[in-house]
Amino acid sequence: MRGLHWRSSQLLGAGLMGIILAGLSGCSTATPDEDWHAIANGVDGDVGAVDVRSLLIVSQDANQPGRFLGTLFNTSTEPVDVVLSDSDDSVAVRLGPQEELGFDTNPLLLSSVSDIPGSRVPISVTVGSEKEEFSTPVLDGTLQAYRPFLPSASPSAQK
Repeated sequence: MRGLHWRSSQLLGAGLMGIILAGLSGCSTATPDEDWHAIANGVDGDVGAVDVRSLLIVSQDANQPGRFLGTLFNTSTEPVDVVLSDSDDSVAVRLGPQEELGFDTNPLLLSSVSDIPGSRVPISVTVGSEKEEFSTPVLDGTLQAYRPFLPSASPSAQK
């Protein structure tokens, strides 16, 4: 009788272990698009036909110039004008059909950033009649990767 009880316990334990492992196996019905997560420090979104990827600002400090980093991609077959703006400044770029614009090689500057590095500032991205606001991270040169992109201080701050 003891052998039968012991064997039943083993089978029950093996069955439970199988159920647990199946639950922990990471099976998912999500498609790659649904399971996509940004791995960069910037924010992502879409405004009209423009994909906004990894948008962030590098700046020395509050009320100092800020440089955008990230990428814009025009998914349409027509050129588009894109305006990026904060509370007191705006800059515009034109993207050709299917054009990708990386701000690492195409500098785009704000005259000043309203908040300190480590914070987030609202940046509006406008494409035609469509507009989205992004809570955009502000970073400084603490991380080596961002140091080459820091804009110089404004002339009034250098006095």
